[in-house]
Amino acid sequence: MFDREGLRVREQELQGQIDSMLATLDRQTQDLRAAQHQVAQLRVTGESADGLVQVVVNSVGGVVEVHLAPDAFRRSTPESLGRAMTDAARRAGEAAHAESMRIMGSIVSATATLPDLPDLVPGAPSLRDFLPPLVPKGGGTPADPEPAPDDHGDGSWNRPLLRDGWQ
Repeated sequence: MFDREGLRVREQELQGQIDSMLATLDRQTQDLRAAQHQVAQLRVTGESADGLVQVVVNSVGGVVEVHLAPDAFRRSTPESLGRAMTDAARRAGEAAHAESMRIMGSIVSATATLPDLPDLVPGAPSLRDFLPPLVPKGGGTPADPEPAPDDHGDGSWNRPLLRDGWQ
């Protein structure tokens, strides 16, 4: 026999679970946007071991600024100054990567503890499929593209880390 009341109760329970998941997804989406903005604004400084060079990089290790000690040319040769620049850029890039992963990792790891749509509705698509991976495809660290001369300041050239992934 068909139990309409039992079916109605089950539908209400399922709707409550889906509503809860959507509210959580909305909250996490807001958190993700805030984290993306924080990563997009990230600037990290690395200093060479000899203290002659400081390099500032963005969230993906793209060099933004290079600062030389006032006496760098007197204390160094072009070859060792080049190595110092490389050293400072490497240190800054590693620190930027670690900080980006720290910021984004907490957001992404929070999704692992939530029930996913297939847990409630067998065969439904996973909401986790909508989050791009934190690890770049093919390795490497992409640099932020420079803004076009006709950029109107809308920020579209400097897309946050997880909006489009590492493409």
